[in-house]
Amino acid sequence: MDSRKQRVLEALIDDYIATAEPVGSRTLARKYGLGVSSATIRNEMADLEELGYLEQPHTSAGRMPSDKGYRYYVDEIMRPTRLNARDRERIRHAYHVRVRELHWFIHQTARLVSELTLYPSMVVAPPLAQALLVDLSFVPLGSGTVLMVLRTSTGMVENQTLAVPDEFDADKLWALAWDFTQEFRGVSLDELKNRILDPLQGDINRYRELWQLAFKWVTGRDGDDDKVSLAGPLNILNYPEFRDIEKVRRVLGFLETKTAVELVSRYFSDGVQVVIGAESSLDDIQDCSLVTATYRLHGSVVGHLLVLGPKRMQYNRVTSIVEAVSEELSRALHG
Repeated sequence: MDSRKQRVLEALIDDYIATAEPVGSRTLARKYGLGVSSATIRNEMADLEELGYLEQPHTSAGRMPSDKGYRYYVDEIMRPTRLNARDRERIRHAYHVRVRELHWFIHQTARLVSELTLYPSMVVAPPLAQALLVDLSFVPLGSGTVLMVLRTSTGMVENQTLAVPDEFDADKLWALAWDFTQEFRGVSLDELKNRILDPLQGDINRYRELWQLAFKWVTGRDGDDDKVSLAGPLNILNYPEFRDIEKVRRVLGFLETKTAVELVSRYFSDGVQVVIGAESSLDDIQDCSLVTATYRLHGSVVGHLLVLGPKRMQYNRVTSIVEAVSEELSRALHG
């Protein structure tokens, strides 16, 4: 594509992102200083349509980008937005806390990304089933109740309140947790489901029901090991593309099922990725684009961020935000 067609395509997409209205040649000539006449722009737009980069919804209307046009824009034209100092500081400050629970990090990240982008956001946590046990401890809370505290190789802490027999005093709980940690440190939680209690004797084996209760919670209630936090799903209603209630229903259905998690896990590699419209091969989000990023722990990818919006989303700003947040989250997990 020559440079003039690129300038016309860039200006048209920028205008369509801002207005959600098909764009005509006069609008481009008036607003974007392309240095050529309206007639020349009109000819270039016709060529771009013939090449598949633009679409014309009605014969009397202006033109709008096609999926191919958005893809070219993202890959060849778009320049990432430099986040302002306020946004950068907000991202850094979000993780300057002592909280280490996995669910807090995931929820905080989803909410932060949604508030910054103004689109629905989803964060997929590291699957606990693949995490390795580091240690286990019990904190007595009162008669017959303890807080089980589990640390894993993801660097996160999982807490759960459990009922225990009255005969368990602080010393017995400490000994029980110590024995369990020594036996199973370095074992994945998924493997632990198969090995639990078999090699152990004494108190740990005696209180089989206690451990089964505890690790039923830890290793994935109802067999679902992925933890997902969704924020701002109704933000999609702020965009005119989603005035159709049936379209909204399909998008919300996609966000609230495992389909989004499976899509991220199957198709997205490391770093920031953009999927536009039909590229997802999912009927429910044909009118949407997805921007995803990965985050890391000790150099390995452990989870994903996902932003969903209309195909005319502000790609340059959204990609900059998810990249900055994923980098900050990775640093927070490592620290």
